Amino acid sequence: MVMDYRLAAEQMAAECLCFRARRVSRVLTRIYDEELRPLGIQATQLTLLNAVAIGGEAGARMNRLAEILAMDATTLSRNLRPLARQGLLRIERSTRDRRVRIARLTHAGRDRVARALPLWRRAQERIEQALGAALASDLRTRMDAAVEAGAGSEVSLPVPARTGTGD
Repeated sequence: MVMDYRLAAEQMAAECLCFRARRVSRVLTRIYDEELRPLGIQATQLTLLNAVAIGGEAGARMNRLAEILAMDATTLSRNLRPLARQGLLRIERSTRDRRVRIARLTHAGRDRVARALPLWRRAQERIEQALGAALASDLRTRMDAAVEAGAGSEVSLPVPARTGTGD
């Protein structure tokens, strides 16, 4: 007997982690996008710039970026192209191995990431205020665990350096 499509949809919607993750992602993205609007950048673009920035002056290998961002290489390349056209990053070949592509922030890209910090903080504070600091921290930990479980290996994000600014 074929299950009614509405019952199937209701069951999936009630239990589906993907449904909830995508829904939460849209809400969070909207909050970050609102705060980042003065810079003319979206949260998804800032995420890409941050992943490249973590590599510092040496840049970031495309395969490593894809791992960190949990993206396939084709999607990553397609999403980096507009940032390269805007002059925020460059994609170059490694001098050691021409098969390896490396993304590096330009001066404009480094500036955009630095200027995004106070706007990002406002978005972060809005979200943490709504959730509470303990729940926000717990969610970060659980989201990282979900990524690690889905990736089949640990792909950790860097621990933020303390700047000593009292923040």
